[in-house]
Parts: sequence; C-alpha cells; structure tokens
Amino acid sequence: MSWRNWWHKLTGTTPGPGPAGARGGVAQTAQTAKTAQTAQGGQPAAGLPPGAAPRRPAGSTPAADAPPIYGQQLPLVDTRGQVAGFECRLPPALAERLAARAEATALTAHHALLLAALQPVLAGGRAAVVEVAAALLARPMVADAVPAGAWLCVPDLAALPEEIRRALRKRGVRLGVTDGPPASAPEADFIWLRPRGELDTLLLSAQRWAEARPRLPRLATGLETVDDVERLLQSGFHLVGGRLDRRRAASDRPLNAAAHRICGLMNHLALDRDTAVVADAVRADVALSYRLLLYANSPALGLSRTVDTVEQAVLLLGRQELGRWLSLLLLSAAASRQAAAALQEQALARGRLLELLAQAAGEPAPQALFSLGLFSMLEPLLEMPLARALEPLRLSDATRAALLQGSGPWGPYLALAQALERDDTPQAETLATGWGGLPAVMAAQQQAWAWAAALAVPPAGATPAAPPGRP
Repeated sequence: MSWRNWWHKLTGTTPGPGPAGARGGVAQTAQTAKTAQTAQGGQPAAGLPPGAAPRRPAGSTPAADAPPIYGQQLPLVDTRGQVAGFECRLPPALAERLAARAEATALTAHHALLLAALQPVLAGGRAAVVEVAAALLARPMVADAVPAGAWLCVPDLAALPEEIRRALRKRGVRLGVTDGPPASAPEADFIWLRPRGELDTLLLSAQRWAEARPRLPRLATGLETVDDVERLLQSGFHLVGGRLDRRRAASDRPLNAAAHRICGLMNHLALDRDTAVVADAVRADVALSYRLLLYANSPALGLSRTVDTVEQAVLLLGRQELGRWLSLLLLSAAASRQAAAALQEQALARGRLLELLAQAAGEPAPQALFSLGLFSMLEPLLEMPLARALEPLRLSDATRAALLQGSGPWGPYLALAQALERDDTPQAETLATGWGGLPAVMAAQQQAWAWAAALAVPPAGATPAAPPGRP
C-alpha cells in the first residue's frame, strides 16, 4: 500500500492526486490543512481566505507518494557539531490528550503516522529517533510502519516479544532504552538520557552506562542551552538535542575583523550606495574578492557567462543576492565553537521558514524575513549579546524591533519559529492561525530544514554554495 493511500485509510479521507502540501511548505490547500490539523488533535485554523491555497514557494514540488508531514522534529547534534538527526515525536498537547483518553485505535493510528513520517529524515542520511512503547510496537500496523534504519527507544524493551525485536533489527532498526540500572537492562543498541534536574546528574548516569556498556551509543535530549549541548558532546555523547538558540555562558567575545568587514559591506547595501563603492569595498579584501568570484561562477547560480571581475560579480548578482550571500558569510564568520555547524544550519532553517511564511502572507520583501531569521541566531553564533552583535549593522526598524523586543510587524514571524523550536505547541498553534494552521507551518519548517541541509554553509575560508531552488 502506498503512503498516500495509507494516509487516507487512517484519516478516513478519499484518495485524490495526493496531499497538496505534503512536501511544499505552507502550500497546503485549505482542506489538506484541515485534515492534517484534525489528525493531530487540533481544530481547523483560520488564516487564508476560504478555499484559497497559499502560493507554493518556487522550487518546491509535492512528492506524489511521500508520507505526510506529521509530528514534531527537533535537531540532534553529533560530535562534529553538525545536525546529524532529528528527535521525532507527537506534539506534547496531542500526546497528553491521547494518554488521557487511552484509546487503543487512536494511539495506534497516530504512532503509525508518526513512524511513517520518519522516512524523509532517513532518506536524507540522518538519524530519526522516536520513543514508542512495547505495547504499541506489538501491534502489526505500528510495527509495519517502522522504516528501515530508524532509532526506536522502547522504555519497556524487555516487554517487547523477542521475535518482533529480531524482525526490526533485521530491517536495520536500532532499539534503545531509557535510563535505569545498566546491569538489569535488556540488550540495547543505544541509551537515551534526559536531564532531570542538574546536568551533573545526567553526566553521572552516562558514566554508569559507559562503565557497564562502553560501546553503547549515548543520546541525550531536552538540554536548555547550546553550552549544555556542547558539554555533553565533549563528555562522549553521540547525539545531543536541546535549545541551540540559547546560551548559558556570559562570555562576550569581540566581533572579529572578518565579521566587521562583512557588516560594513552590508551597510553599503542598506544605504543604497553606488555599485562602484560596493565593488571597491569588496576589492579591498583579497580573500573576500576571491570568495565572491568563486560564488558568482558556481554552477548552482547558473549565470550564462564567466565572471572575471568583482565589478561584474556585483552587477550580475544584484543587490538582493549579494546581500543574501553576505548574510551567509556573516554566519560562517562565527567563533569556532563545537556546535557552530549546527547553529549555522538552524539559522538557515529558521531564515528559510520565515521567508516561506512571508511569501505565503504576501509580504513585499520576503528576503528580508530570511535575513531576520539568520540574524536572530547571531548571539549563540558570535558568543555575544544580540544587541551588541547588531550594533555594526544598519537594520530596518521592523527587523530591529522583532530581534530586540519581539515586537513590530515581524515579531509574530520570529515568535512562531521560536515556539516551534522550543516545542511550545500551544503558543505555536495560536501564532500559526495566520498561516493556515500548525500542520501547514510544520510542513514549511520541515521543508526549511531540508533546504538548509542542502545548502551546507562551509567553514570560514570556504565559499557558501548557492541556495538550491531559489525563486
């Protein structure tokens, strides 16, 4: 049975040409958004005019037979500091409602959909981690929905029949357990730890497991800051998830020279300086000139002629694309902290999400919302207070108000992205009504993560790739 037909079987809808927005960001039709919201335990949301579908972002096409966007996905960072996987789960409010009702049919259907939605994550070469009870996995509809290569944490793994364990492992599925006495735990492929109080308590639990089962990969989620994420990675954890946009340390690093030069160029564009002035400023920095020429001649941009000079590059790229490139360079000028690559990817995903939302809302300059998303991650990236990081930049009043006060016309965009990332479902549901409801926004978020992964911001000294599928 195809994913599309299986989705209709579980939700009781009629198969048609496929979910209109299944892989297309905010491009769900009103009916698809209503069906998805109802399946996730919510109410149909208001937003667009009745019967109107938001505009599909250029470069996005729905997969004809892809599993539906479902559940929440939170990034996991590996020891290289890169996003290497996602924790996938039902929205907390929905999980609580299902647990309170204790309806076997509803639990089975929702978890089967959640497991089916792991496939795109795994297809992208990343780990997909989800927690499922043994009683649910014992049901054929749930067990059959587990895609090959998934990481399943089964807290009561000992209760799962041995034949089901063997069948899942034969398909490349990893079976993990949560914290407890290592000596009495069943054979597992990983251990999933969560903080309960002080971080040192979690580290002591990890030490116990490392001593008892030294080869067992250790995973942790629910960390409060990027500093905590890095501390666990340095302590031997394999995958760690948490709030990458928050920091605990009160360090205040000076802005490095490369970042200052990039800010100066961005200000030239903001002040609408003459193209010759912008080109002269780029040409004064040999490394920056080299990187601009590499970027302008990259196949992904698809320019019809070879670009030989900085002046040609500035003219052919245009101010908008040049500004986007400089924003990406500012990310890559971040301090070399362990989680820098993951922070950069989250910044790109957040920026792309805001741009998709802005396109759906008909904003006149959606690219400005892309920059807003990038700049909102400067504090953990540059390891300095956000207000000070923004001082060298000439920003619009709307951008500055959203970043520093969470207010102004663009404040709701940023607040929605942050609510999704901190797993605040009630707040996200409230804010998402202007974009067709939470399922449509979550679809856009997953599309944004896929776009950010393809972009792959290189370290300082390299040239950022051209954004795939740009309008």
